[in-house]
Amino acid sequence: MPKGFLAVLSEPGEVDLDEFQGMSCLQYLKPLALDIRSTVDWYNNEHVPLRLNHIPAFLTGARFQAADDKKPSWISLYDIDSTSIFQDPSYTRLRENRSPRETALIKRLGVLDRRSCEAVLESDVKAEGLSTGLAMGNPTQWVVTHGLDIDQEHPLEGADALTKAWQTIISMGNQVPGLFRSRLFNCIDGLKSGVTISPDPEAQRIPKYFALHGTNFTLLHFMRLNSFPTELEAVSDLKPLINALHVLAEEKYTFKVSEERGWKLYRSYPCIAQGNLS
Repeated sequence: MPKGFLAVLSEPGEVDLDEFQGMSCLQYLKPLALDIRSTVDWYNNEHVPLRLNHIPAFLTGARFQAADDKKPSWISLYDIDSTSIFQDPSYTRLRENRSPRETALIKRLGVLDRRSCEAVLESDVKAEGLSTGLAMGNPTQWVVTHGLDIDQEHPLEGADALTKAWQTIISMGNQVPGLFRSRLFNCIDGLKSGVTISPDPEAQRIPKYFALHGTNFTLLHFMRLNSFPTELEAVSDLKPLINALHVLAEEKYTFKVSEERGWKLYRSYPCIAQGNLS
């Protein structure tokens, strides 16, 4: 079975952020959000541990906060040992047997957009040792994500069209300093829910492919200016890559780029597969 990947975008909606993530999120949030005082922490102390602490197929887990002004505001990314886990009872029963708290909370979320994927293509990893990816240790601090669809009416079909599209994206990405790893995943299953999501088929549509680009703008900034960047400077460093993707999204290629987003690391989680549970 191919390697799996799980991407989950979320927006708290009617759920307070402290209830959604808990007190441990305070150190990562902007000053205006620091008046949060609740101790409820569903995501960090219930949702994530049930997966990463008990299912060895979950190799990594990391959560990112939006570095732009778009919504959803959060994305969770997981490397999975095999796509077979998506049908395994150890995983499926977590949704079938939710706790009363989780059941009530899920119903009030603004957006819960889950995409189960399989690994398809990957660029050459540059600057080995700069990052441990989504794993703990030295996790990637900034990522860019986007969707990808192939024009089914174009003469090029299947793998040829996909490979050409990916090569075009990587070629443009290589012109952006700081990009060191890019991965492409086929979305084999997706489901959107939430109080702001319409059940209309168009609202449920997701791109066929999900792309993830890891960056190390923080290190480049340090090497260039001998100082670590402020959050504003780091977000600014993301713009060349996102702008390059905007160009691809607007041009008439045999593929379509969509949902271009920039994200800042909120937290990388320990897991049983990494052997670093306390």
